[in-house]
Amino acid sequence: MRPRITVTLTAATVCLAGALTGCSSSSSDNSGGGSTTTLNIAEWTNPGAIQFTQWLSAKFEKAHPGVKIKLQQAPTANGAWGTLWNSLLQSKSVDLLALQAPTQAGFAPGYTSLKAQGAAALIEAGQLVDLKDQPFMKNYDPTMQAAMAGRNGHIYGVMAAEYSAAGAMWYKKDLLAKYHLDVPTTFQQFLDECETLKKAGVTPIFVSGKDGMQGGVWQGVMNQMLMQGKAPADSVKVGSDRADAFWKGTQSWTDPVYREASARYEKVMKYIEPNAAGVAQLTAPGVWASKSDDYPFLLDGSWDGAVIQQANPKLNMGFFTMPGTDDAAANRLTLKPDLTWVVPTSAKNKTLAMQWLTMFSEPENYKEWLKQTGSVSTQPALQNTGLSWMDWQNAHMTDAFPQLSSPWVPAGAPLDAGGPDFYKLTPIGKDSVDTILNRSASAYRKSVAG
Repeated sequence: MRPRITVTLTAATVCLAGALTGCSSSSSDNSGGGSTTTLNIAEWTNPGAIQFTQWLSAKFEKAHPGVKIKLQQAPTANGAWGTLWNSLLQSKSVDLLALQAPTQAGFAPGYTSLKAQGAAALIEAGQLVDLKDQPFMKNYDPTMQAAMAGRNGHIYGVMAAEYSAAGAMWYKKDLLAKYHLDVPTTFQQFLDECETLKKAGVTPIFVSGKDGMQGGVWQGVMNQMLMQGKAPADSVKVGSDRADAFWKGTQSWTDPVYREASARYEKVMKYIEPNAAGVAQLTAPGVWASKSDDYPFLLDGSWDGAVIQQANPKLNMGFFTMPGTDDAAANRLTLKPDLTWVVPTSAKNKTLAMQWLTMFSEPENYKEWLKQTGSVSTQPALQNTGLSWMDWQNAHMTDAFPQLSSPWVPAGAPLDAGGPDFYKLTPIGKDSVDTILNRSASAYRKSVAG
């Protein structure tokens, strides 16, 4: 989920300073004699998720007299969130922490000698509590949770959210209807619709080029091409096999599939807002929502539903995954593992943290989480939130697949090693596709060899 509220960075910075000097006022799990126990929760800034956490925390405090919840947050931009959660762990002043799902891709095989990062590193270091046998885990799919936050038969987090990101696209239903257009099912149909809109004097696509959201076009096309003809369950193996092939040098960023994805990227980018390079992700959804007579499409993740609705409550909006191929059956919904709740082994209030997660996981509460965040449900019993913009997504869940993991890249490798740098690639940057892909291929081989 993406950052939205810039003012919270200041608040988070204050809390960060406090954390380093004992900001937490936690006592033991069993407070008595009128004392207050503070349950410390940390979560990155996303309006829907933060609002829900505040709502649930108020409910929790009411059910647990003597308990106060302190929520700390920071946007993910500029490393603010990483700085905050690392500092809170070092000072042992957080009881419940939101992290990105590590997935099995976070644990590179031993022959790479790569060290795990993020949540995966915490799991490897024994810094997270095993949640596998907690009663609330029965509400979730154990196979999915093991794949997202498991290691060696244990489950170290509960993935509470996943979203569509690669190729994700919002659209204005009334604007498409005005020009007699449907949600496209093939790549060529999408291009044809963009051309129709452009000839009518409408700018087809709005995107935050300043923060790299245009990369979703390339990633969406690439995912669909690599998964063409394969079952959804194959995506984990496809990603793992690709990572293995990259490391061993039998695949490269200059391979035909990446050249074709780049060629299709260039075709789509002809229809973006001319000033996209200056558009920030922080403001893009609101600007797009306010322009009801322009920009039929918005390149953005499905996590921004609440932001768009708040910006323009009357907007008749929809959501779909941009078709990356001309085989309609291959153009499927891809899902990105996202917010995962973990409990550090250093937490002072583990019992309360488990009780909070129990309340969070109760179907009625979790249903509210889904509504406020726009997340795809990770609880099998709750699959349709009733949000009107989810109609396309709900209809395509049966053949959806987790987006492919990236090749393993050594720590400290240049950005180019992980794939095309969309800030430098035309039309946002000045470099051609050949220059970008050759640079990425070279950077990757050098990083592995080094």
